[in-house]
Amino acid sequence: MKRQVIGLVMALGIVASMCAPAAAEDKKPLKDLLVEKGVITKEEAATLQETILAKWIDQIKFSGDLRVRHESIFYSGVPTDDRHRERFRLRFGTEIKIKDLKVIIRLASGSGEAVSTNQSFDNLFTQKPLWIDRAYLVWQGSDTKWLIVMAGRMANPFFVPYSSDMMWDDDVNPEGFAQQINLNLSDAASLFVNLGQFVLDEDSGDNHDQWMFGQQVGIALNAQKALKTTLAAAYYDSLNTDQSTLGQTPVQQGNSRSGGGVLLNRYKVMDVALVVDVNTGPLPVSVMGSYLRNFANTTTTGTSSGTPTGYEGYQLGLIVGKASDANTFEVAYFFKNVQTDATLADISDSDFGNGGIDRRGHIMWVAYNPTKYVQLKAKYFITKTDTPGVVGDVKRLQADVSVKF
Repeated sequence: MKRQVIGLVMALGIVASMCAPAAAEDKKPLKDLLVEKGVITKEEAATLQETILAKWIDQIKFSGDLRVRHESIFYSGVPTDDRHRERFRLRFGTEIKIKDLKVIIRLASGSGEAVSTNQSFDNLFTQKPLWIDRAYLVWQGSDTKWLIVMAGRMANPFFVPYSSDMMWDDDVNPEGFAQQINLNLSDAASLFVNLGQFVLDEDSGDNHDQWMFGQQVGIALNAQKALKTTLAAAYYDSLNTDQSTLGQTPVQQGNSRSGGGVLLNRYKVMDVALVVDVNTGPLPVSVMGSYLRNFANTTTTGTSSGTPTGYEGYQLGLIVGKASDANTFEVAYFFKNVQTDATLADISDSDFGNGGIDRRGHIMWVAYNPTKYVQLKAKYFITKTDTPGVVGDVKRLQADVSVKF
């Protein structure tokens, strides 16, 4: 019986060490306090194994979010039924710090797609899977804070405007290696360089594996407290894409392909992004724009604008307000036009039209945070394409409730 009491007390002590702030050095160990209170004897205290759990707890962080969504998709002028579905997204991760090294792991719901962690309510309450969404190492030396090195399945290391997902869907987590350099030029200016070496697909039958090599240079200017400008230019060179399907599921709209699904083109994409944040009035305003161009020679089977070329894209718009703290809101409007072979369609926005590129249209949303950790959001897409044989007009409505923890 006494062993059970000791075990229970120690368990409660461990839980307390997880929930309470780290004790100061002049505080007594838990076992000494238990002896003083007469719960255990000195002899029993001597047999207890010391725990270093509290030291590890200080180095571990947990975080996650849950989003519940209603989504309606409306098709015009085609014999395709509208869709109405309920979905959720669950993500839960941990960050473990070991001196200059971090281990970051995140699990997420979904069906294993690169561009979505959504899971539909379906199939008579069957259980839903969890996937490895992120698993990577981050090194930042204590004497080299300006350099960060990453390896694994990682968060996107490149600067991307909050609104723009022409090049990258915000659910994409590249696999490979990355380096980030951040230099303060002055109190009002900083320079950043982001590099990435990503594996797109590995082929066992030949030596033509598909890789993406990305380089980005940017500058952030904050000369005035109420005005911040960020300008970045990136170049992504995807090797051997014209010899592969890339093996992903699903295949999104856009990109010229052969009958067997093999991509016809290489992708040497320049991506320029500009963000101007203004905080001079009662509401913050962010103006954002992005431009894409594929400099590889392209064979094009269709374009979103009906012109003979299909290797460019742009997105422009603004956000008024910022839904982040309690009782804050934002409204936004953007126009986007991305042609057939401007970039790799299968890592682009999965919500625009039926997902992918080769489409133009409007994006608008309104969001409100009743608390810092809860957000209500409604988002609406109106899109078109001119490519023959592709579903033309698509409208999409999303209504979300998101909770961060």
